[in-house]
Amino acid sequence: MNKDIYIYLAPLEGVTEIEFRNVFAAHFKGIDAAVAPFVSLAHHDSVEIKKSWDIPKIEEQRMHIIPQFMGRNISDFHHLSDWVKNRGYDELNWNLGCPIKRVVRRGRGCGTLNFPDEIRAFLDEVFKAPKVDFSIKTRLGMDEPEACFNLFSIYNQYPIKQIILHPRIGKQLYSGEVMLDYFEECLNLSKNELVYNGDIKTVADYQMIRNRFPSVDKIMIGRGLLKDPFLAEKIKGLSPEGCCPDLKRFAVFLNDLFENLESKFRNKNELLGKMKDFWRYFSHLFDNRNELFRRISRSQDLVEYQRIINELL
Repeated sequence: MNKDIYIYLAPLEGVTEIEFRNVFAAHFKGIDAAVAPFVSLAHHDSVEIKKSWDIPKIEEQRMHIIPQFMGRNISDFHHLSDWVKNRGYDELNWNLGCPIKRVVRRGRGCGTLNFPDEIRAFLDEVFKAPKVDFSIKTRLGMDEPEACFNLFSIYNQYPIKQIILHPRIGKQLYSGEVMLDYFEECLNLSKNELVYNGDIKTVADYQMIRNRFPSVDKIMIGRGLLKDPFLAEKIKGLSPEGCCPDLKRFAVFLNDLFENLESKFRNKNELLGKMKDFWRYFSHLFDNRNELFRRISRSQDLVEYQRIINELL
C-alpha cells in the first residue's frame, strides 16, 4: 500500500483539459491534484476583462486544480493572479519545463532556463507581494544538466511552495534516460519541496523512485496515466496490481469522455481527430496496440470509429 503518496496529473496541452480531467475523476481514483495545461500571460486584454484567460471557475472542476502559466511579464502575472484568485484558486504554477521547439524559440518554457538573470528578476517581483501560492515546473536545464546548480541557487532564494522537477534537459524532449543522479543532487540542494516527474509508467517505475528517494512523497504522472488509467489506483493499492485491466470500466469511461467531447466539438471531424489523439495513449492497454491504433487512426468517420470500438469493447 502506498496511500501516503501524493499524485499529480501532469499538464499535457490539448489532452488533459477540463473535459478529460472531470471525466477521469468520475471513473478513476488515486489522483490528488492536477496542474492544468498552461495559459500564456499574453492571452488577455487588460482593458476588457471578459477577454481574459480561459480558466474555468473552481466549482466547475472535479479535481483539485493548479492553473499554470507561461511567460514572464510581471504586470500580466499580477493580472493573472487576481484573475485566478477571483475564480477560487490559491496557487499558480510557472511553466519552465515545456521543451517544444515553438515555445523554446520564444524564450518560454524550457527556453527560459537559458536566462537565469531574468528568472531571478521575475521571482524578485513575484515575491514582493504574493497574492497566491507560487510553484514551478522545471527541468535540469535547456542544454546542459549542470545548469540545475545555478538554477537551484536562484530558486533557493524564494519561498516557492513546490518545485516539480523533470530530470531531463530541454534538448532531450521526452526521450533518453532521466538523470536521477542530478535529481538527487537537486534534492540535496533544494530548500523548497521537490516533486518527482518523469517516466513513471508502471508501479515498478514508481517503486524504484520511492526506494531511491524515500523523502520524496509527491510525484507527477502524465503519459503513464493516459496509457494506463488505473496506474494511480495501483500505486495506492486501490486496484489490484498485475491483473488484466477492467475493460468494462474503461469502456464506460471512454463513452463518457466521448459524450463530453461531443458537446464541445460540434464538427465531427474535429471530434474524430480528438479521439484518435487519445487512442495514441489508450491503445497501450491492449496487447495488439499497434494494429489497434493503426485501425483507429485510419478510420474515416465516427461511424467507422464506433464500429472499431464496439468490436473491441
